[in-house]
Amino acid sequence: MAARPTLESLVEANAAFYRAFEALDAEAMLRIWEHSDRIYCVHPGWNPLRGKGPVLDSLRRIIANTASIAFTLTDLEAHVEGKLGIVTVCEQILSRVGSERHTGAACTTNLFRFDAGTGAWKLFHHHASPATAPLEAPDVLN
Repeated sequence: MAARPTLESLVEANAAFYRAFEALDAEAMLRIWEHSDRIYCVHPGWNPLRGKGPVLDSLRRIIANTASIAFTLTDLEAHVEGKLGIVTVCEQILSRVGSERHTGAACTTNLFRFDAGTGAWKLFHHHASPATAPLEAPDVLN
């Protein structure tokens, strides 16, 4: 039986995105994203990036220059509308670049398209806007 788009598989695809980010695993990150020129990404505080090249290059640069990163996710809501998956979530971000530690918070929307051929959700839109006040989160960085 062919895989169908479900709420559970959407939530798992979204979790896989954050696991790949925390693992600083560029290859896993590339597998999560749709490989088309319609993909769109806004990292907190960045200008919008449109298209496969700019978006995937930005992720490679972030991964290459980040020593560690951890996300605490709250207020996650997910919806499936046919082959469209919509996830909204609040991110508390703790990262280390070299010896510098950074904290931030973002309100995020992730849009996924279900690929019936592979039976997988593919991320095609990630928009993370800085939040005005950081959320409380444990210090989980090494």
